[in-house]
Amino acid sequence: MDVKITTLLIIILAGCTFSVSAQSSASEYRPSYEQQLEKGIEAFYQSQWKKASSVFQNLQQRQPKNARAYFFDSMIPFWQYYFGGKDPEVAQSFLKESQQALSVSKRSLEANPHDTTMVLMLSGLYGYRSLVAAGQKEYQTAIESGMTGFKYTRQLLALNADDPKALIGKGMFYYMVGSVPSGLKWVTNMAGFSGNMNEGFQALERAATSESYVSNDAKMILAYLYEREERKQMALKHLQDLSERYPQNIIFQYNTARLYEKCGKLSMAKKKYKLVASMESEVLSSLKSKSKYRLESF
Repeated sequence: MDVKITTLLIIILAGCTFSVSAQSSASEYRPSYEQQLEKGIEAFYQSQWKKASSVFQNLQQRQPKNARAYFFDSMIPFWQYYFGGKDPEVAQSFLKESQQALSVSKRSLEANPHDTTMVLMLSGLYGYRSLVAAGQKEYQTAIESGMTGFKYTRQLLALNADDPKALIGKGMFYYMVGSVPSGLKWVTNMAGFSGNMNEGFQALERAATSESYVSNDAKMILAYLYEREERKQMALKHLQDLSERYPQNIIFQYNTARLYEKCGKLSMAKKKYKLVASMESEVLSSLKSKSKYRLESF
């Protein structure tokens, strides 16, 4: 894989280091935390979630104060929610696991206030929590999480307003502010926050077209938000990019097929549904069943 990414975002400081211990005249190789983390991310993006979660949980035991493994582990239910049917139970699972990641991240930032990786992680976690809460119509939680996340995003924007990582946080927050019911606008106005959907989409598009490793995260978010706003062609564009980059990811393949069908590209949808139905995937087997059902309707 030519670009290493996250469901938002955090291997700024990842470098390949080695832990070597001498035994007699031989050296025993032990994969570093960073190498194992990349291994888990690779499995995650290929939708091998059992393998990915095993790696992340092992790393949590290995370095319980390192927040990154907690972050990535919480992204598994996040993806299950957004691309697997928006199950309320999965939403609660994400909110619970992300809360643990937040706690570890906050303690780490308190110990090192200049740790930009933790600022980035907190911005992302709160941003994702705001989207999930908004999806469950828990608007008070969505607003509170969004505003807290944007405080961290502001720190990143102060460092570099064009940083793709900061643009993702900005984009999610502005979209969230623009999507809340008018009856709750007073909450954001009182807090001094403003923004609208278009500004959110613009920020996310800039992140998606960047050469940063977070560009795919931006595409993932855009695909969901564009479809939510009935802008299907724009959603399809980003899903096509993701499905080409990650051919083993059943979520991307299925949702590309679904958007092909919604956009009236039936022959392409049929081809993609056949692919999904034949895939060997350990997660979301329901997508295979759904693909077979859709094929019967053609």
